[in-house]
Amino acid sequence: MKPAPSTPTSVRLTDETRKILDEAATRTRRSRSYLVEETLKQFLPRVVQKETQPSPQERIRRLKELEGIGARLLGPRTVEEIDASIREIRGDD
Repeated sequence: MKPAPSTPTSVRLTDETRKILDEAATRTRRSRSYLVEETLKQFLPRVVQKETQPSPQERIRRLKELEGIGARLLGPRTVEEIDASIREIRGDD
């Protein structure tokens, strides 16, 4: 299988980061390019996911929309009925 074509990219690193990268390359016997690409492949999806998550205000708004949905779907229930359902779900005796 032929490797995917690559495109050169210039990245500025502090001396400290370059030393860490060089040490990792030496220890793993991999190129700096390989290590940078693999690190980015693992890290960037987490950054994108974090950036696409709703803000705390949006999450609160969505939760408020759910208020009372149980009663609307199942009808009103007593505290005893709710407790019994919780025990059933947990498997309590």
